[in-house]
Amino acid sequence: MAEHRLMLIMAHPDDAEFGAGGLMTYWHRAGHPIKILCLTNGNAGHHQLNRSDLAARRFSEASQAAAQVGAELEIWPQDDGRLSPSVELREQLIAAIRAFAPTIIVTHRTADYHPDHRATAQLVKDSAYLLQVPAIAPQQPPLTGMPSILLTYDRFEEPRPFRLDWVIDTEAVQPQIIDLLACHATQVFEWLPSLISGQDGPYDTAWLTGFYQRKPAAIAKKARALNTARVDLRFAEAFEVSDYGGPFDAGRHPFLPNS
Repeated sequence: MAEHRLMLIMAHPDDAEFGAGGLMTYWHRAGHPIKILCLTNGNAGHHQLNRSDLAARRFSEASQAAAQVGAELEIWPQDDGRLSPSVELREQLIAAIRAFAPTIIVTHRTADYHPDHRATAQLVKDSAYLLQVPAIAPQQPPLTGMPSILLTYDRFEEPRPFRLDWVIDTEAVQPQIIDLLACHATQVFEWLPSLISGQDGPYDTAWLTGFYQRKPAAIAKKARALNTARVDLRFAEAFEVSDYGGPFDAGRHPFLPNS
């Protein structure tokens, strides 16, 4: 495997940007390849649009965001809210991972609020060992090395709280993260505000910035409290290292800022 190949395996278009927009921005600036794989088309995340129209808009939005970080984008046709960790999808995922040959995979934790997030996380876990088994998904040759698997931050306590294994400072790239998120207009300017306030808007990037930055600020606060970050850390992304992947060494990524 070539070094520094980042693959984000997420449930929906916009999950990569919310969970790892800073990581993708730094990765792209360093000139390393990125692939975003969404296991559903996101066609349920709206209070007004029908599934077909929403899927088309979300593909366009995700394409715009991926282009900003030079990422290859693949969106599977699975319906939003109906993803299950089937054997068929597992073998498709194994083939997709082998084809890109990532050094790092980023995905959800199985402790997450959304069933599609949990199903995606389970599919990645179930695929991990089999990536090196030739008889499984034989249309793609098995990997010769195991990628590290990193899990995006969540606030859920069951079955256990999130571990802040790797924290990166994202203060310098907050405008770029907001730009990535703003590509997903159906979500950040329509669906999410409607969920939160019960009103249709209008909503703009100032609202989005305030909404989004609560999360990286909370991560930075937790990292400071654990004495694992600088006392002046203001905004951060955090990742938990999964035992299902290969070893992870943060020192191998000098293009990422220390927290």
